[in-house]
Amino acid sequence: MIYFVAEGRSDCGRVRGHNEDTFRIDSERGLFVVADGMGGHAGGEVASALAVETVFRSLLRSREGESVSCDAQALRAAIELANTTVYQDARINPLRKGMGTTLTCMCRDRCQVYLGHVGDSRAYRLRGHELLQLTRDHTWVDMQVRAGMLSRHEAEHDRMRHVLVRSLGTQPGIEPDIVAVDAEPQDRFLLCSDGLSDLVDHDDLRDILAGDGTLAEIARRLVEKANAAGGRDNITAVVIDCYRNKWKSIMKSAINKVRR
Repeated sequence: MIYFVAEGRSDCGRVRGHNEDTFRIDSERGLFVVADGMGGHAGGEVASALAVETVFRSLLRSREGESVSCDAQALRAAIELANTTVYQDARINPLRKGMGTTLTCMCRDRCQVYLGHVGDSRAYRLRGHELLQLTRDHTWVDMQVRAGMLSRHEAEHDRMRHVLVRSLGTQPGIEPDIVAVDAEPQDRFLLCSDGLSDLVDHDDLRDILAGDGTLAEIARRLVEKANAAGGRDNITAVVIDCYRNKWKSIMKSAINKVRR
């Protein structure tokens, strides 16, 4: 079985007045979620927090200390429930009408790791010095790139690059991407909101993730890099390391807490 150690950091950025991102970590049971909310008033904050809480509540049904129940079917059901929860809350609260959120979730089911994904937050895997994006953005420009209508370079500068074609909580139903992911000891994963991936390019993400330091220090460096590039949006980074030995993961987690 793969075991995890993780740290996360979220920041308002340099432009926004409040933080609509939410993240939550449960390294022991192998469940990690990042959500980037959107909506007027407090809507974005509510949407992302509701989505994260619902996914955790749905999946953490095992006894304390046991592994989370997270096969592909359970993860899909948890995200669909989160969509319904956010959608219904927006319907009964006029000030939160139209609110929604992205959601990127990573979870373990014994020896298998799954990603659940809606929107344009992202998941990456660093293996050695190779960084691979594991999720696809549910945006209008990414859809055009896949159709061959835009190049990647054109997409990066298109004025519609942030227009989502799929988000959680804005429609009564949702079709999340559910992906089985290969995870090995020494792999490092990153879950992040687009406030990070928009401003820190692929090579810089790789270099920071591959750098020395605790996971908390690496998460802090990622956020600082996005802020140095303008900090136009809320920024969230969750950095996750994989281990084969449970006791090594516990030791690394303790070291991270001491050096945080």
